[in-house]
Amino acid sequence: MNNISRRRRATGAVAVTAAAALVLSACGGGGDNGGDNGEAAQGVEGGGTVSAYNCEPQFLVPGNSTEVCGSWVLDSLFTGLVQTDLDTNEPMPGVAESWDTEDNQTWTFTLGEDWTFHDGEEITAQTFVDTYNWVIDPDNAQQSANFFDNFVGYQEVVDGDAEEMEGVRAVDDYTLEIELTEPFSPLPDMLTYTAFYPMPSVAYEDIDAFEQAPVGNGRYMMDGEWEHDVQIAVERFDDWAGEDPGLPQRIEWRMYTDIETAYLDVQSGNLDILDSAPPNRRATVESDFGENYADFDTSSFTYMGLPLYQEEFQDVDVRHALSMAIDRQAIIDAIFDGAQTPAANIIPPALSDAGEGNCEYCDYDPEAAAELYEEAGGPTDLTIYFNSGAGHEEWVEAVSNQWQQNLGIENVTFESLDFAQYLALHDEQEITGPYRLGWSLSYPSAQYAMEPIYSTGASSNYADYSNEEFDDLINEANAETDPDTAAEMYTEAEAILLEDMPVIPMWFSNYLVVHSDRVDGDSIFMDQATYTHLEDVVVTEE
Repeated sequence: MNNISRRRRATGAVAVTAAAALVLSACGGGGDNGGDNGEAAQGVEGGGTVSAYNCEPQFLVPGNSTEVCGSWVLDSLFTGLVQTDLDTNEPMPGVAESWDTEDNQTWTFTLGEDWTFHDGEEITAQTFVDTYNWVIDPDNAQQSANFFDNFVGYQEVVDGDAEEMEGVRAVDDYTLEIELTEPFSPLPDMLTYTAFYPMPSVAYEDIDAFEQAPVGNGRYMMDGEWEHDVQIAVERFDDWAGEDPGLPQRIEWRMYTDIETAYLDVQSGNLDILDSAPPNRRATVESDFGENYADFDTSSFTYMGLPLYQEEFQDVDVRHALSMAIDRQAIIDAIFDGAQTPAANIIPPALSDAGEGNCEYCDYDPEAAAELYEEAGGPTDLTIYFNSGAGHEEWVEAVSNQWQQNLGIENVTFESLDFAQYLALHDEQEITGPYRLGWSLSYPSAQYAMEPIYSTGASSNYADYSNEEFDDLINEANAETDPDTAAEMYTEAEAILLEDMPVIPMWFSNYLVVHSDRVDGDSIFMDQATYTHLEDVVVTEE
């Protein structure tokens, strides 16, 4: 198996005059992390082309993308105010060269003066003012609008009492001021998220047309339009103003509905990188690929969600029983060759805020589960949902078999759809039974591990969960300037989730990445958000 190396992201001067931001590390890839990709192997002249598996994105507008398939592409097309240093998981300069704050509530960002969009439009502080106000405008219905809910003036815009947020101000062309409703230490980390990427003026003229060929300011620019269910191709943007440009000249994300087909295509050399090989291939990956594979531990959290808007799942004892009836380790051993970590947390264990032993109902106890389920009047018929073509069929079926065996469930029906359609079904609250979903940290914070999925009304709160005590703890932790005190609050909030169990924790994922002979395996790196950084890949053959 390959040792893993990557280029070190250059870090610029960042002035933070208040308490240190709550920046918590998550696991990265295995192997060695030193060195420079450019030294790992002799790359082809000009950088070459790298192709990678992807699923069909749901959206390609930054403020509307809440899933990995689209956000992975957008990450190459856009650069936000702040980026994440891949070696430390700490915030580092993006468009903003530096930032400072005295109280963690009012923040000043100093922008670089050389940034432009791919069409040549200059990026200024006003660019971010316009973008952020557009994202939160209810008329634009962006899924990530609520990421701005702690910006001063957000609620006034949402309620229709103001056209712009008071808390986002262009002091001059290259000075942006953000004022929050309360102190929020993780702001620089949060600003690395897709929702905060800047958009050019052309986006507002016709957002539907823009989505088919987004004009960004990132390392790569679109080559043609999004070919739905086929591919998205990008070319290196040579005028990118950052310090660490992409290595490949061209990246092609190829859309597959069946991950097995992608695996075989990498094996035959028709595809360069598959970042999530199917679980059933773990036992044969070495014979299939030799040294052309690598394992990465990630923050990726897999769970079985429960639609609390359905009456049969509103009794917490039903939810507890469903969880206790699952033998996670048996499924991991049988299907994943032991490569996943059974989840007894909501917060990834790599983050120090994760509680220890909080999940009383994550232990396998089929007898207690059966008794609890019967007493609570749990449903005897279940429809179980999962996204198709991504290797989930076997383990979801294994869960259903355990439920039938341990809980006396008589009839199970499976509903599987491609990912974009699957999310649309969640958005419309048309899920009627347990569903498979996952969550990865777009920035390394316990706040992000919980708030977007479980806070009342959050865009990714597909369970429709609501608990006032939980919401209050999250808000208090977000406002806390002392990292240790905030960590304690996040842990308390996690304990509430594990008691209420709107989702059943399954495991934290280990990703198996396979690649062709055309690329240098030592240049492949997957971050804690499960993004494989294609901009760092060294192409050795054309």
